[in-house]
Amino acid sequence: MLTPLLTTKLYLPPPRPNLVPRPHLIERLNLALVHELTLISAPAGFGKTTLVQEWVSDRDLNLAWFSIDSGDNDPVRFWMYVIAALQTIEPEIGRTVFAALQIPQPPPIKSLLTELINEIANGSNPISDIPTGRRWLLALDDYHLITESKVHDSLVFFLDSLPPQMHLVISGRSDPPWPLARLRARSKMGEIRAEDLRFSSQEVAIFLNSVIKLDISLEDVAALEKRTEGWIVGLQMAALSMHKRSDISAFIRAFTGTNRFILDYLLEEVLDKQSPVIQEFLLKTSLLEQMTAPFCDFVLGRSDSLMILAQLEQTNLFLVPLDDQRKWYRYHHLFSELLHNQLTLRYPDEVSNLHRHASQWLEDQGFVDEPVAHALAAQDYERLAHLCEKFAQGMLHQNKHSVLSSWIEALPDELVHQRAWLCVYQSWTRLWSGKREGGEECLENTERILENSSFLDEGEKKKLGGSIATVRAHYALINEQLPLAIEQANQALRLLPETDFYTRGTAGTALGGAYWGQGKVSQAEQAFVESASTALKGGFAYRASSALCYAGMQQVKQAKLRDAQRTFHQALSLAQGPGGLEYPSAGYPLVKLSELACEWNHLDQARKFAKDGVELCTLLGHIDLIAEAYAALAQVQIANADYAGVRATLQQADQISLETKLDPWILGWLEGCRVRLWLSTGEFDQANRWIESYGLDVDGEFNYHFDLHHVTLARVLVAQVTQNMREADADQCLRLLARLLAVTDEMNWVHHKIQVLILQALALQSLQSHDGALHALHLAINLAEPEGYIRTFISEGKIMGELLQQLAEREKTSRYVEGLLQAYAKVAPNRQSCLVEPLSPRELDVMKLLMTSLPVPKIADELILSPNTVRSHIKNIYGKLGVNRRLDAIEKVKELRLV
Repeated sequence: MLTPLLTTKLYLPPPRPNLVPRPHLIERLNLALVHELTLISAPAGFGKTTLVQEWVSDRDLNLAWFSIDSGDNDPVRFWMYVIAALQTIEPEIGRTVFAALQIPQPPPIKSLLTELINEIANGSNPISDIPTGRRWLLALDDYHLITESKVHDSLVFFLDSLPPQMHLVISGRSDPPWPLARLRARSKMGEIRAEDLRFSSQEVAIFLNSVIKLDISLEDVAALEKRTEGWIVGLQMAALSMHKRSDISAFIRAFTGTNRFILDYLLEEVLDKQSPVIQEFLLKTSLLEQMTAPFCDFVLGRSDSLMILAQLEQTNLFLVPLDDQRKWYRYHHLFSELLHNQLTLRYPDEVSNLHRHASQWLEDQGFVDEPVAHALAAQDYERLAHLCEKFAQGMLHQNKHSVLSSWIEALPDELVHQRAWLCVYQSWTRLWSGKREGGEECLENTERILENSSFLDEGEKKKLGGSIATVRAHYALINEQLPLAIEQANQALRLLPETDFYTRGTAGTALGGAYWGQGKVSQAEQAFVESASTALKGGFAYRASSALCYAGMQQVKQAKLRDAQRTFHQALSLAQGPGGLEYPSAGYPLVKLSELACEWNHLDQARKFAKDGVELCTLLGHIDLIAEAYAALAQVQIANADYAGVRATLQQADQISLETKLDPWILGWLEGCRVRLWLSTGEFDQANRWIESYGLDVDGEFNYHFDLHHVTLARVLVAQVTQNMREADADQCLRLLARLLAVTDEMNWVHHKIQVLILQALALQSLQSHDGALHALHLAINLAEPEGYIRTFISEGKIMGELLQQLAEREKTSRYVEGLLQAYAKVAPNRQSCLVEPLSPRELDVMKLLMTSLPVPKIADELILSPNTVRSHIKNIYGKLGVNRRLDAIEKVKELRLV
């Protein structure tokens, strides 16, 4: 479902005859062409558009014109219009980018703009052959109506890389929120402002006496210029009022006040001079942003709109033609605003009905956003509900969940609750956006309607039932009701038509997620693969892409990393367009590829994948995927010892989790990253508090839905063993690890089994059970070698390095173990090398205890040293680290990871 473009917004009418010539401003505009940007900024009624009309007609320029309205704040829609404007000069320009913008999930705007800029600059079209003086002029009129920061950011990006053949003109009532000071300093911008646009006394005289033919004295001209301060629209209003007056001087003497009061007064003067028919037409059509005779006839219930529009244009009543054929028009914006104010005063009871008729006509013409806007303005919620139902499927298929949600949430609850499909759509959009409260209530309302419905046929009832079950399955999944999720997903697949590929694919992902939460990795993988296949049958590539990512994650759990890589690349290919352009749905497969790259120790690639994944998932807007992308980025930052980055990333993820209820396994991954951060920086108290807050117990029931986060508990216990070596901790730790080994074997979670064996090896090594440690490491190596695991081993620090070395010495060294040792040597170098003099072994022992809360006498007792000896060691430590305080020493040691 594509929103049609109004070609009338791409048309700049030629200047009217007999306008006041402004050669000094034309020369200013000509000189500004040496810059990248011309900014024309002034309040309403100062002749900004008229000046551009005169300039373009006076110079040999290729003009691409875009007249902006408030509906253009969507970045996709904005750039579709910009490209359409450029295509009025060169039809082939930007075809690939334009096509990419029309798909349900367009790629990031900046990547598309890079493609567009390169196309213009590299001469793949006739632009490069433009002769000197034939510049491309991209003019954006009424830019003040843009309020969306994403549009501003994208246009600044475009301007920063503007091809040399192109010049940008921005015209509006206010300055855009751009770095204008920087543009001025770099001589990238020319400016024309209100003080430049005001009519001088000479121009006022030419306008009133030569153009309007009023024959006014120089004294009256000067008085009127003083009253209006050269404000062009005020002068035009005054001229219309003076036409049939005998005492012009008296009128001018009475003409006083601020611009707003002047205009209100003159508007009444102008309206009063019109016939009742014209007055009614002007007021009642003022709520139309653009109009054509059939549109006006339909809204007003008349048949003479074509004649009236022609008359209004002839009498210069602020009507702006929008095409060469004089079929489409708009009012001068300020004139329209004032007319609309009068409309609400004179016809208050008719405004809603006018909006309602406008909405109907626009709907009949195939528009989407515009009829909804008029229905909202009319507060015609029955019509809005009808439009929501009509357009909902198309909006969902285009991933415009947030827009659809804003429409539905504007409806009164009682009206939504009367319409079965609206309840389903409201529940689904709330699930997607993370605002999930009331989602189940929406579904229950739908069921009540079904129970009491006699007008729905059986096919429609089954489809509704299947849709209810699909959404309920996803809610059950989030709420950890796995049997219910399986039951509802299967019910959906029984009820939904075979040809409803979108909803069946959505139900399939819920089924796979439920099997995943039960630890049934093979069944989960199969369900996700079938979901992807179903979605592809209907052409829903982005739905298939996410399902394939879930399937690849099950392959990872089985330690099939290379199979998973192929699956993730397949998912990525479904989320890419021509030339490798990545749509927002590409974010998720990039996140998954980042995790694999990190495991294989390709950290630069992993970082790029993760950052791109975060950006794209944010564009997509699915709250769970955004949080999952942050978890992947945090993993890469941990691998790079970027602990400040980890904290910032987890803080962003926490903000999401505060606002919504995330999928349980994502929470498990985020908490795993948090615990790894604490253990890496020596914050063991934080890790212990985490265990208490989560209520995890060594003998507690395992939860696959939280991705078996007892493994994280085991990691904390192993850290306690290596730090304290207390017998009670060791017993608990080894008991939990034994339980985890048994369950990972039973469920074929080989990936987790490798992690558990490594933790077991670390614990046993710390407990001086060297043979047991090497045996556990040997088992882990055998499982990990076929898939090339690296980071799982080398991120475990010094003890793992010692174990790998011992294994290499005891057994015949394999290339794989040699590779792990080499990788460990690179990523875990002697970090003391950055010190002028390294810390001695005894100083390292003292430093470990300095990182606790023990006072110096207690540290001395622990190390069986005198307090004075400990103080001497501390003094040496401070000198080598270049610090003066204990806290600074702790921070420096954490930064260098010396302990």
